Amino acid sequence: MTTGSYNFESLGDASFQTERLYQQSQAIRGMEAGILRAAGLAPDHDVLEVGSGPGFVSDLLAELAPEGSLHAVEPSPTLSAQIETNVRNRPARGLFVHQAFGNALPLDDAQVDFSYARFVLQHIPQSLDVVREVHRVTRSGGRFCAVDSDDGLVIFHPAEQRVSDLLHDAQTVQAAQGGDRFIGRKLQALLTEAGFVNAKSRVLALTSSELPFQVLFNILLGYKASLLGGAVDVRALYEELADKVASGRLMVAAGVFIVSGEKA
Repeated sequence: MTTGSYNFESLGDASFQTERLYQQSQAIRGMEAGILRAAGLAPDHDVLEVGSGPGFVSDLLAELAPEGSLHAVEPSPTLSAQIETNVRNRPARGLFVHQAFGNALPLDDAQVDFSYARFVLQHIPQSLDVVREVHRVTRSGGRFCAVDSDDGLVIFHPAEQRVSDLLHDAQTVQAAQGGDRFIGRKLQALLTEAGFVNAKSRVLALTSSELPFQVLFNILLGYKASLLGGAVDVRALYEELADKVASGRLMVAAGVFIVSGEKA
């Protein structure tokens, strides 16, 4: 398996990407904790995180399951090496970092109670294979929660042509690398096909009235700009849009799909 449309080592802006991931995790940490609890995460669970990155969300999972364990799976050697440092308090039954791909999880059958994949499946060509692997390692009664983007839910009003062009170009490049900017709407069907039952979807709206615009901009456009290399002057675009948002002349919104299912 390849890393698909997210290869950290090839992006060329490691410090920006790490800061973007940190900002993203901190800005919605409280909101994300609520999502995880609502999806069924409990303090004594053995937890699997697919695509852990540098461990900023791993830290939250460890905090929410302090009596259990956490298996953090990340294919990037650079990012997986950072996880232990960024998880401040290890769960009672241990933190286990695995440099591995999601379609070949280094876990036994029926080993975890709760699994989480956050903005990961959009990058993976074989997303169904990954969800099937998660199903394999989940215990009966265990749950899987996937959170991901869908560019069909991105709104700039009034419309910004440069943003529309950036989105279109990034969608094209990501698709060529095996990714899918419209994965959100497909998650429920993926979970069901992989064997999970009672799969349910909801959409969380994020707007420029609720989040600092720098955070929302980086969530929506930071990775896409990196994907396109130097084709976009990110700073100039951000500064112009931020001025419009601050003056009330521009509203930005995006939707995130939250999908969960249970193993029978």
